[in-house]
This record gives sequence, C-alpha cells and structure tokens, in this order.
Amino acid sequence: MIRATTPTVAGYPPALGALRRPPAELWIRGADPPERCIAVVGTRTPDPAGRDLARRVAAAVVEHGYGVVSGLAPGIDCAAHRGAIDSGGRTWAVVGCGVDLADAAEDPGLVEDLLSGGGGILAEVAPGTPPTARTLVARDRIQSGLSQATVVVQTDKASGTMHTARFTLEQGRLLAVVAPPAPPRGGARQWSGNAALSAPEGCAPAVLHARGATARLVATRRPMADVVLAPDGDLTPLWRALAGPE
Repeated sequence: MIRATTPTVAGYPPALGALRRPPAELWIRGADPPERCIAVVGTRTPDPAGRDLARRVAAAVVEHGYGVVSGLAPGIDCAAHRGAIDSGGRTWAVVGCGVDLADAAEDPGLVEDLLSGGGGILAEVAPGTPPTARTLVARDRIQSGLSQATVVVQTDKASGTMHTARFTLEQGRLLAVVAPPAPPRGGARQWSGNAALSAPEGCAPAVLHARGATARLVATRRPMADVVLAPDGDLTPLWRALAGPE
C-alpha cells in the first residue's frame, strides 16, 4: 500500500517533523519507520571489503535495536539494506523517485525482501516521478533526518554521501565515520571521503558542498565527524555517544 502524509497529519515521522524544514509531503510504501533509526551510507562503487563492512555495520545496528535507513543505491546502500534483512532486522529506503519505481538492479530481490520483512520505502516526490540529480540530493536530507546518527561506511569525495554528511551536521545529528584502514587499501579512492571526514585537522567546507553558516560550522570542526570508528566498523563509540554523558 502506498500512502501520503504531511507534517500536520498524525503518523508523519516525528524525527522529520522536528526538522526546521520538513518535507511538505512524504509518500510511504510499506511500514512507517520507527523512531530509533540509524542511516548507513556510502559510495556506489565500494571495494569488496567495503560491501562486507556495510553488511556488518547494518547487522550491528539491527542487533542494537535500531532500524537501518539507506538510499537503495548500488554499492554500500544495497549492502546495508541486505545486511539488515539478513540479520532479521528492518530497513527503510529513501529514494529520489516515486516509491512505486524504486528498484535495486544489483540485488533484484531486495525491494521485495525489504517490504516483506516489515520495512518501507519513502520519497517526497509523487508515485510515477522519475529520479533527477536534484531529487537524489534532496532525499539525502531525509535519510539523515529520519536517523539519530549517520554512519559513513566507505565513500569517495565525489559521492553523494558527502551531501548526507552535510545534512547530518545541519540537522544536529551524530555523524560517525569509519576511519580508512592502513595503506595500501586505505589510500584507495573509495576511502578519500572517509579520510577527509575523519582527519584530525578537519576538512575544507567545499568537500561537503557547504556554504554560508554551514561552511563556517564545517571550518571549525576538528575532526569533521562526531565519532571516528575503527576500520573494522566497531560501533561501540557510537553507542556511547548516543547514550550521552554518564
């Protein structure tokens, strides 16, 4: 079943409703997302180890009682959705097209498994709407907005993941980034975004496409990430950060 909801209607996701500019209309296919969600995101072109890490991170998120949010894109997104499902958890895909058009070419059964497993697909564009560059970037703010934290698994600087990282900061949500492994693999292009986001000296605002007040915020952060995770993806530091001061 596909339905539409707005910020003034009961059932609109509370996490999105709390944003300064929530999506004016949200289309949902499948189940509503829970209040406890974590976004697991990354590049469309990961290396094999990055795919495996995305599955393991999603499984850890599920085991900790959270729903997994991602974007149904090839690569890290699909691996995260699949990792959540295979661990018996639920996952939600935020797409830049109509929810009826959502698919995952690299994992043909993923959408059906996601929905039958109690998850859902969300979009702010009406059914039948094809994706555009603008809607794909805009959906990134919904991924982070639905989530208490965003985990960047593996990404290059040119990936749309950098938009999700920026939105996470703007929304005041926790940004967790997996640190690149030791060279030579950690020096590969697929890890360039992780390197920038986890660097102790911070990174240039342009890396996150940041302007104005956001650029000024980015320029002051050392490192950019709130939580830098070990290359093995151990989420213990994230759970501590979400729990707050002891």
